[in-house]
Amino acid sequence: MISMAASMLIVTALLAGSMSLQRSLHGSEIFGSSQADQRRLMDYIARDLRRSTAIAARDAGGTTGLTAGGALDLSDRMALVLTLPGYYQSDAAGSADYDRPLPVVASEAGVGYGTTGGFAPGVEVSYRKVFVPEEGCVCFVRLEAGAQRVIVRQAEGLFLRATISGDGLSGILDAWFRLASSGVRPLVSTHDQVMLRNRSTDAAE
Repeated sequence: MISMAASMLIVTALLAGSMSLQRSLHGSEIFGSSQADQRRLMDYIARDLRRSTAIAARDAGGTTGLTAGGALDLSDRMALVLTLPGYYQSDAAGSADYDRPLPVVASEAGVGYGTTGGFAPGVEVSYRKVFVPEEGCVCFVRLEAGAQRVIVRQAEGLFLRATISGDGLSGILDAWFRLASSGVRPLVSTHDQVMLRNRSTDAAE
């Protein structure tokens, strides 16, 4: 009886330790994957922000606008819209000039890519958080020239805020991941500051 009781205590302690270890491992996996998702999303947006010539927000009704000092929370009703310089000679995938850059040209407006006739038209890129039927879940996506690319899958609990500084010279990206079990407390937070190409925060006309 004593031996059986001691054995039961040992087995119980081992089971409790094993369950605690599994919970700890699961928490570490969630932490690591959520941090990787945040970092990947912020890297994509930061890269395009640095290259952008215009920054705007667009709501579900198509209205654009984003003022210096303003903040934008990416959601299915609001998108971050960036205008990137035209760089390649062609946007047609089958074209021989698809991967050939335009020459650098200068004018009174500055230096950019284009021809002797002027700068190439900008390319609009947008980021938003939407439900993607093909993936069967909410995702963060990047849309360029009608082509949609999924950046982060299973993004129901991932949130991102973009803030433009008051002087329009820099932007701040904040990302956090929240589980239903964590309540209002973010599980992981990531912060990044991005230097912008210019002061413009208006959508290109």
